[in-house]
Amino acid sequence: MKNADAVIFLNGKIPFNLLEIYNIKENCIICADGAANMLTVHKITPNIIIGDLDSVRKDVLKKYRKKGVEIRKIDEQETTDFEKALLYCVENNLKNLLIFGASSKRQDHTLNNYSVLKRYCRILNIKIIDLKFEIFFIDRSISFDYPKGKSISLMPMPVAKGITTKGLKYKLADEDLEFGIREGTLNTASGKSVSIEFKEGDLLLFKRHFLKS
Repeated sequence: MKNADAVIFLNGKIPFNLLEIYNIKENCIICADGAANMLTVHKITPNIIIGDLDSVRKDVLKKYRKKGVEIRKIDEQETTDFEKALLYCVENNLKNLLIFGASSKRQDHTLNNYSVLKRYCRILNIKIIDLKFEIFFIDRSISFDYPKGKSISLMPMPVAKGITTKGLKYKLADEDLEFGIREGTLNTASGKSVSIEFKEGDLLLFKRHFLKS
């Protein structure tokens, strides 16, 4: 996503070595709570720190306040800090988003981040970036260039129906995938391009970004 409106940092595993390639300095930088502890180490100044602020260190908040960073504390616990950041984006008409740090040290947090991603994928264009993949929900169909032999995965969340693919080693022809029954992980590209389309449900794509890391 070359024309992102904003970058959101979550308190997970952030591939800092990819940030320059994604040119994040030209975007609005939104920091969800405890991610600020890592940003200060890497000398990244966000535009806003948002969340219930139960994880960010007091000295970090003090440092960013002195720099004029907006600090928005939201106490309610019905939404996660990730969702609070997304709601801020909705409020400020920031639609194209890159997410760093969605893969958490805790698996329950990671799974919850994908749940939040699903809730907002139809009103926001969101891509999660980790060390190997761009991860996002497909909006019914997609086509893209892709190196032959490289891995790609499809994950129904929880069901995707009528999936047809081209350019993959293990093809699907108007077939269904269902979480816990049949997934589409660990596939590979068979040519120089890939196309995927489906009729119903929600389908999460794990697409290699092939950036120097």
